[in-house]
Amino acid sequence: MNEGSDFRAESYSRSTIRIVMKYHIYVLSVLVLIFAGCCNKKTHVKDEKASSEKALPIANLIDPAEGKVFRFGDSVQIKLRIDKDSLPCIDSAAVFTGSNDRQAFYTDYENMHWRSGKAGVGKNIVKVCLFIKGRKETHSVNLTLLSDIVPAVYNYRIIQQYPHDEDAFTQGLFYDNGMLYESTGLEGKSSLRIVTIKTGIPVRRIDLEKQFFAEGIALFRDQIYQITYKSQVGFIYDKETLSLIRRFDYPIKEGWGLTAGRNQLIMSDGSAQLYFIEPEYFTQINQIEVYDNKGMVPYLNELEYVNDKILANIWFKSIIVVIDPETGRVTGHIDLGKLIPEEFKENSDRVLNGIACNPDNGHIYVTGKNWPVLYELEIFPPL
Repeated sequence: MNEGSDFRAESYSRSTIRIVMKYHIYVLSVLVLIFAGCCNKKTHVKDEKASSEKALPIANLIDPAEGKVFRFGDSVQIKLRIDKDSLPCIDSAAVFTGSNDRQAFYTDYENMHWRSGKAGVGKNIVKVCLFIKGRKETHSVNLTLLSDIVPAVYNYRIIQQYPHDEDAFTQGLFYDNGMLYESTGLEGKSSLRIVTIKTGIPVRRIDLEKQFFAEGIALFRDQIYQITYKSQVGFIYDKETLSLIRRFDYPIKEGWGLTAGRNQLIMSDGSAQLYFIEPEYFTQINQIEVYDNKGMVPYLNELEYVNDKILANIWFKSIIVVIDPETGRVTGHIDLGKLIPEEFKENSDRVLNGIACNPDNGHIYVTGKNWPVLYELEIFPPL
C-alpha cells in the first residue's frame, strides 16, 4: 500500500511539474511575441519615417507652365530644377504623353524635350519621369496643341438638286448602292428611312418609339447603326429590310453624329471630341480632340468618312470641316452658306445637316433640317 501510494504521489508530482513547465513556456512565448511586436512596431515607425524621407521629390518642373499653348510638331523643352546633391542619384529620365507609350530617355537633364508631333492636337498630359535608384518620380503638366495647318479652302459645283421631305428633321445621312439612308430626329417624329434620291420619297421607313430622339446613322458590314440624342441607347438594323437586329447601350452622354471608318465607328457628341468605337460591343477604343490653327472646333455634328478623312457639319454654321482622324487637325473647310434656303437663314432650327458620299464618283449629298432640297455637289480639289 505504501509503495503504491508513493508511486502515485511521485506520478502526481511529475505531472504537476510538467503542467507548470508548459505554463512557464507558454508565458515566456507570449512575452517574446509581445516584445517582438513592440520591437517591430518601433521598427515600422522608423521605416515609415525613413520611407517618407526617401519619398521627398528631388526635382521641380519649372517649364513648360501648366496650360501653355504650342503648335503640333513643336519641340517643347523641359526644364527641371534639381538639387545638385541629388543629381548623381538619377539614373535616367523619360518624357512621354499619357495618350501613347512612346518614350524618349535622357541622361542630360538640361536638354530634355517633348516631340509633340507624336501626339494629337488639343489637351495633352506630358509626363516627365525620373528613375532614381529603383524608384520613379513623375512630374505632369497639361499642355494644349493647336494645329500647324492653315485649313485648305475647298470649292464646290452643284451637280443637281433633288426634292427633300420638309418634315424630315435630318440627323444622319449615308449613301449606298444608289439609295440614300436617312435618320430623322425629334421625340415622337424620329425615323429611319431608305429614300429614292430623285424623288425624295422613302421606299421604306420605320418610326422609333416616341421617347427616342434619333441622331446619326452609319453603315458597317451591311448593318445600320443608329444612335440617339440623350437616351444613351442605339439600334442595329438590317440594311435591306430595316428590321431591328438588336439594341445596345453606350456610356457617352449625348449622341450626335455617326460614321463608319475602315474598321470602326466614329461618333460625335456635340463637343470637339470624336470617339472611335468598336462595333460589335459599341465600346470606345480611342478618342481625339479637334483643333484648327486657331483653337478648338466644338459642335461637331453629322459625320461622313471619305478617303481616310472625316467630314463634319458644325452645328449653327454653314461649313463642313475636314479632319485628320489620326491627329484631330482640321485640314480643310467647305463653306456651304450659299446653299441655305433664303427663308431659313434666320431660323436656328433649320440648319445645314447631313452629309453622304457616293464613292463611285466622289460626289457628296448635303441637306439640312426640314429643308425642301437635297444637293449633289462635286468638291474640288477632290477630297
